[in-house]
Amino acid sequence: MTETADRAADQSLRTDLQDVYGRYEELRSGVDELQRSIATMQVSAKSEDGAIQATVDADGRLVDLRLDQQACREWNNETLARVIVETVQNASAGKSRQIEQLVSNHRPDDNA
Repeated sequence: MTETADRAADQSLRTDLQDVYGRYEELRSGVDELQRSIATMQVSAKSEDGAIQATVDADGRLVDLRLDQQACREWNNETLARVIVETVQNASAGKSRQIEQLVSNHRPDDNA
């Protein structure tokens, strides 16, 4: 009787271990995917009138800036600088929101 109970307990432990390992593999895969998504992320924002477009990477570094030539000719330096800064800040805020969304999508279910 004891030997049968021991075998059943061993099999139960093996099954539990396989289940835990399977969940670990899923989490690990999700983390890898999340890291790849963040590493390649670029987020753009446009000024209200569309004259300025700024693109930032996952670290918030400006990687691209597009300026409408008409705006560059018509706006004074202070206005142009202010709109550029605001647009870069909006792109950075969008980047933060996108990272939050990616992380929440990769969270494991609590009932797993």
